[in-house]
Amino acid sequence: MPDITPEEAALFHWVEDRAREVFDLFGFFEIRTPFMEETEVFTRSIGEGTDIVEKEMYTFSDRSGRTVSLRPEGTASIIRAYIEHGWNNRQDILKLFYAGPMFRGERPQKGRLRQFHQIGAEIIGGSGPYLDAELILNLEFVLRSAGVEGHKIFLNSLGCNSDRASYKKELTDYLRGKKKDLCEDCRRRFEINVLRVLDCKREECCSVVKDAPSVLDHLCAQCAKDYGELKSILSDAGVDFSENIRMVRGLDYYTNTIFEIAHPALGAKDVIAAGGRYDNLTREMGGPDVGATGYSIGVERVLLAIRKENVPSSRPGVLIVAVDEACRSHAFRITNRLRAKGISCDMDYSGRSLKGGLRKANKEKRGNVILLGEDEIKSGKLMLKNMETGEQKSLSFEEAVRELRESID
Repeated sequence: MPDITPEEAALFHWVEDRAREVFDLFGFFEIRTPFMEETEVFTRSIGEGTDIVEKEMYTFSDRSGRTVSLRPEGTASIIRAYIEHGWNNRQDILKLFYAGPMFRGERPQKGRLRQFHQIGAEIIGGSGPYLDAELILNLEFVLRSAGVEGHKIFLNSLGCNSDRASYKKELTDYLRGKKKDLCEDCRRRFEINVLRVLDCKREECCSVVKDAPSVLDHLCAQCAKDYGELKSILSDAGVDFSENIRMVRGLDYYTNTIFEIAHPALGAKDVIAAGGRYDNLTREMGGPDVGATGYSIGVERVLLAIRKENVPSSRPGVLIVAVDEACRSHAFRITNRLRAKGISCDMDYSGRSLKGGLRKANKEKRGNVILLGEDEIKSGKLMLKNMETGEQKSLSFEEAVRELRESID
């Protein structure tokens, strides 16, 4: 759970701002759920046989003896809130987004942390390929807005409950004689949820499942039609994608369409975003029977994928330097008048000499400095110095504000 330094926080902020702009275009509204929920919220939704629930959740008892967990993902909490607030009575389709930290007790490695950050979106209510396509397009807009390039979109469909049951039976029959060749985790998954074997990245398990039957061969007529329409809609919208028939995702609530976005900058663990449809989850958590689809983006992973030089750097504001002690109170007033005008600035409180103040501005890479001495106080002017060109101008307060705003723009 690393610190996020000011430089890193600026990158987080930039990515989140780009995402918020896209969500506004698509008509999504922000939701902020608690960092901690009763553990049942996650066990009922994510699935007790998943690695997240079995191995990775931070779970403990609170003062009342309730079992609670830090949230390992965002969807379960949002569906809990949707049910609790009765939002299905307000509108037929609700589009929500979130951004914030999640917690999993994973082994830290590139792009995987025990406290990590996600940006996510959910469309609750309604079903069908057009909503799935809108969600995938929204995700594509967010990634491109954040400067992600060279990523690949992978699609698959798990079908409805009947399709999954039929496929799980055939997959179980296929793997039964090969169980001894699976890793220890997958031998356990075989008994709990056989689909999870397909998600294993270990070489011996990949070798076993490479010739496994395809889930697409078990789709019913309606699920096959929806999946085919989704591919047509995305192709018509200019979205480039590939199929991955071995993809199942790590959460048990997924049905029908699932997708992942991979980027080569992350190496073997290359997924930077993923999601899919979960039409049964709201009902299974005690709410209305409504369709839903969503995705999440790993912010730390996105930062590994973008070119940092393409992210605009934020420069510190103007430095106000009082030439001597007698000018300090005037400098303090000017500093706060500038802030009231929306100009980012700081005052040098240390009592440095004029040269010392300029050295400080250079060290901090400030673009402009305002120098205030006795002459400036008498004339009611400000001495504005451009630190890049060395040019100095004696300006009125309003003239200085205009010039500083122009330099920012």
